Amino acid sequence: MKKFMMIAAAAGLIPAIASAQPPKDDGRLFAMIDTNGDGKLDKAEVTKMAEMRAQKQGDPSLASPDKVDAFIKHVDANGDGMIDKGEIEKMRSARAPAPPAEAPSGTN
Repeated sequence: MKKFMMIAAAAGLIPAIASAQPPKDDGRLFAMIDTNGDGKLDKAEVTKMAEMRAQKQGDPSLASPDKVDAFIKHVDANGDGMIDKGEIEKMRSARAPAPPAEAPSGTN
């Protein structure tokens, strides 16, 4: 279940995913959520992930159909109604903090 929640974070269902670090699991978490093995997360798979998050946090509203639909719409860049690894990575990159600014030259 812990791994399942980690993919929920990677998918953006858990706000703690603000980091831009690539997943260090070689795609195993995504594969675990992708129960039919098609390389995409469909609505049923995202709903299951949201239900697990809702149960863990004790807030059933987190798995509401409206929230699941909104999440899919937000992440689904190509509009096919599913989320693939590339779309998740694109979302993660968009949330990445800006690189630190370089110090101005000539200051001592």
